[in-house]
Amino acid sequence: MALPLGLGEPPTCARRRIVTTMGPVRVSAENLAIRVGIARERVDRLAELGIIGRDAEGRFDAGDVHRVRLLGAFEAASVPLDALLAASRAGRISLAYYDRLHPPPGPLSAQPYGAFAESLGTAKAHVPRLFAAFGLAEPAPDTRLTIEDESLVRDMLDTVVATGQPDLALRAIRQFGEATRRAADGAMSAYAEAVEREGEDIQGLTVEEVFDRLLRAWARFARLSPTLAAWLASHHLSRAIDEYSVTTTEQVLEETGFVAARLEAPPAVSFVDLTGFTRLTEERGDEVAAGMAMRLGEVTAEVVAPRAGRVVKLLGDGVLIRFADATRAVDTTLDLLDALPRAGLPTGHAGVASGPLIMRDGDVFGRTVNTAARIADVTPDGRLYVAEALASALPPERYVLRPVDRALLQGIGPVPIVDVTRADER
Repeated sequence: MALPLGLGEPPTCARRRIVTTMGPVRVSAENLAIRVGIARERVDRLAELGIIGRDAEGRFDAGDVHRVRLLGAFEAASVPLDALLAASRAGRISLAYYDRLHPPPGPLSAQPYGAFAESLGTAKAHVPRLFAAFGLAEPAPDTRLTIEDESLVRDMLDTVVATGQPDLALRAIRQFGEATRRAADGAMSAYAEAVEREGEDIQGLTVEEVFDRLLRAWARFARLSPTLAAWLASHHLSRAIDEYSVTTTEQVLEETGFVAARLEAPPAVSFVDLTGFTRLTEERGDEVAAGMAMRLGEVTAEVVAPRAGRVVKLLGDGVLIRFADATRAVDTTLDLLDALPRAGLPTGHAGVASGPLIMRDGDVFGRTVNTAARIADVTPDGRLYVAEALASALPPERYVLRPVDRALLQGIGPVPIVDVTRADER
């Protein structure tokens, strides 16, 4: 069951709460039309149908900006307005609370977007690529941005130009755009699951009752999400800057003789795959499989984060993790294999390899990564295999190392590998 979020004038009591929440923010019909990018006549028609409501001065609730935008999304999906109206009259859908999911729109710029773009001078050449990096469509020339949006776009363009390397700056922006898109889609997936869990318990309830029971807390989450994203970006960026600064400064000190060079262990990667995932997908369906993949990501993050590991990416039934050295990789991977069945997931098998890594845009590449993946492919359920060269670097008092017959790894060739368990599990 999907929580109804559609059309219909909210009851008087609900309308009063909306205005109280939003504050006395009202917009004219012209302002509403400009914000959504539709004709003024369309706004008048929606008001005549009772989908949005004017006050005594002919102005609209600021939340109607979001409501009318949602109507455009329905229209783009070929959902007829008549069907929405019929469902609204039957009490099956309502848009009464939709504005609770979004912040109030800010004041509009006095100029259309086309004029704003022209005012950017030579930086205008980067505008299409900037919006592509954002993951957003570039606005039409006759629409208007908010004053806040104009300021942000101008600041980002100035920064892109000031770096002198716009391709790299835009790539960095693209990382934020892509990560934010994934985060937003993942949050909505969690909300959809919350609705499904309620199931029949919300059948027959009024829209207002459903809002009080389910949507209110999620609406608060949606409103807080931009603040949360900014807070997390600041903290994660500070960590990344510190990590880079320490590494590069240490390198300079070693090269100039201020500190003695130390032997640095090569980084390591771990591939962990769920066992029997394909069969489970066939037996229980894609929805169950998607839930397992999400849970795998959560469990991996819980186990890896305290060990200074980095989850590089989820691969459906598997996960790729990067570590600073082989010992951390082996120790954490063994913990993760133990944690999978405790979390209600299938058991797993894993491969670890260490060596040079090529890092680009948050991902890792190279022979080391391929070796770990191919080792995982030949590892039996519940076990961890590593390359023999890596095993020699592990503390012998902590692990039991059992040589395995030389394995023929796809695309790599024969590689001697070792089964690893903890010494206290002997």
